[in-house]
Amino acid sequence: MKYLIIDKKQRISSSKKHTTATLRIMEELGKKNVDFDFLLMDDIEIIFQNSKLKILGNGIDLSSYSHILFRGHSLGNHKEYETKRLVIDYIEQTNYPEGEKKPLIQNAQSYKVMPYYNKIWMAHICSQNNIPYFDSYYRLDGNYTVKRDFLEKFPLIIKEYHGENDIRIIDGEEKIKKNVYKIDKPEDYKQEFLNEKDFKNYFIQEYCDTGEDMRIFLSKGKVVGGWKRKARKGFMTVSQGEYTMYNNPSQEIKELAQKTAKAFKADFIAADFMFKQDKPYLQEISLNPGFKAYEEKAVGDEPANIAKYIIESF
Repeated sequence: MKYLIIDKKQRISSSKKHTTATLRIMEELGKKNVDFDFLLMDDIEIIFQNSKLKILGNGIDLSSYSHILFRGHSLGNHKEYETKRLVIDYIEQTNYPEGEKKPLIQNAQSYKVMPYYNKIWMAHICSQNNIPYFDSYYRLDGNYTVKRDFLEKFPLIIKEYHGENDIRIIDGEEKIKKNVYKIDKPEDYKQEFLNEKDFKNYFIQEYCDTGEDMRIFLSKGKVVGGWKRKARKGFMTVSQGEYTMYNNPSQEIKELAQKTAKAFKADFIAADFMFKQDKPYLQEISLNPGFKAYEEKAVGDEPANIAKYIIESF
């Protein structure tokens, strides 16, 4: 048995070679005495020779591993997501000797469900499966000043279409910031940072004023942990949110989270929810979620071992 972990290159230079989540996954594999290799998406090699496809990572055929764990991919480089899908096809179509098992790829079916990894496609899957999703509006030309009833229901939220974050220089250092902005009036499209953006890469969503969201982790369709996060200032829960454990969500949230995991055919998934009035709505999903804040910031119960669940969710 040998695992392969494939992750994206970190956008901000760091002395750490791996993200906290990847280090935790490696730690759990070590506890089980499971051998593993690590690759960046940049290390993948695609070869067509004699009309045959071969995909390598640092010279090693990916079909030689027993388990493949995809972590993140660059949201600004669509080729990385396309490469994940190609790796899945390659593994599934490779012929193996009789009695030899094909490698297992976590969330392989999820990547097939989502031919494109963006917010609008996620909304489409929700609409197909009757999963409540916040009202959204997208134009290919990015012209959100046209006269439309939806665009005049202020306040609104404008978000990056693929979910890619911003990199800003703060106090002389590069910092990751969410590409999410509140629009209270038409002039707000010209607010700082947003005025530099190409709106073709953004979509509009209705504003939710609860100031609280929750993340539910699911393994093999079952809830294994979660947190609640409440904004301390402004409308964003991310930057300065207060985290509390939510390992045992309400029956309503539990059922909706399980329905979401099923709709996306996920082996392991994190689903984020917010309440609109008294009804929970899906905010977003992640097939390769981080969990540092869950383990280090959330107060209350003991955190579940998310890294262990990840390596066992095949």
